[in-house]
Amino acid sequence: MQCFKYLNPQRIDVLGNLKIRYTQAIALNDPFEVFPAIIDKDKDWYMRQFIARIEAEAAEIDFRSPVKKKQYVRARKKDFPNFYRCYTDEKWLFEQAFSIVMLDANVQGYLSLSKTDKNILMWSHYAQNHEGFVIGFEASHSYFDFGMTEVEYSDQRPYLNPLQGKQDASLFYTKSTDWAYEQEIRKSMAFVERIQLENGNTFLPYPDELPDHTDEIYQKVRLFDYPKDAISSIIFGWKSTDELRQSVIKSLEEHGLSSVKVMQAIPHPRKYEMVIKEV
Repeated sequence: MQCFKYLNPQRIDVLGNLKIRYTQAIALNDPFEVFPAIIDKDKDWYMRQFIARIEAEAAEIDFRSPVKKKQYVRARKKDFPNFYRCYTDEKWLFEQAFSIVMLDANVQGYLSLSKTDKNILMWSHYAQNHEGFVIGFEASHSYFDFGMTEVEYSDQRPYLNPLQGKQDASLFYTKSTDWAYEQEIRKSMAFVERIQLENGNTFLPYPDELPDHTDEIYQKVRLFDYPKDAISSIIFGWKSTDELRQSVIKSLEEHGLSSVKVMQAIPHPRKYEMVIKEV
C-alpha cells in the first residue's frame, strides 16, 4: 500500500533535500483543525455533573455522621447557579477551545497524506492545477510505524467538555465530511521532547506561555528529514513542465533512487478520472 503527498512545482526541494514540512494545525487550510466545538448540553445534564462532583467531594471527607454529610451536600447544591453560569459562558468556552489549537501548534505538527493518487480536486488544489507532482511513499516503511492516523469524516464536531481535563482524542483526527474526498492519512511529529511516564505512556509538555500573536505560529516552518528509501513512486501532473520532470529525475539519480517508479497522471479519454501511466 502507498500513501501520497501532493506537491506544487516549487516544492521540488522536498525531494532534493529529503526534508518535509510538518505543519501546525492552525496553519492548515481547514479552520476547524484540532478546534473543538463548544459543548451544547441542557441544564439537567449540568445538574447531573454538578451533583456527581459534590458527591465525589463528600466521599473524600470524613464526616462525623450521615446527617452532616447530607447537610454538606445540601449546602453545596446552592452553588449550582454559579456553576451553571460559569460553565455555559460562551465567550469563555470559545477561548478554552481555541487555546487547544494554540497549545497543539506549539508542540506538534502534521504531515497530510492521501490514500489516493487520482483525485482531480487534490491535483487541482495541492499540485497547482495539475502542474505539480506527487511523491508516493511505501506505507509499510518503518518511518510510518509511529504517529499515523487515518482521518475520520463526520457531520458532528468533537466538542470541548470543560468539566474534564482529558479530552476525546478524536479531536485530532476528525474532519468535516466536506473533506472526505481527500482520503487523508496523517502523521504527527513532536516539536518538543516527549516525557516518559512511569506507566509506560508518554506526553508532550505544553509551554508555560503562548506567543502573543498567532502570526508567530503561522510563520514557523518546521522541516524534518524523511528516509529516501520510503519513496516508492513519483507521479507527474498532467500539465507538469519538462523542466520540473528533469529536476525530479535529477534528484532521484543524485539520491540513488533511479529504480523508483516514475509515472504521470493524465485525463481518462471517456470518464471524469485521472489515469496513472508509467513514463
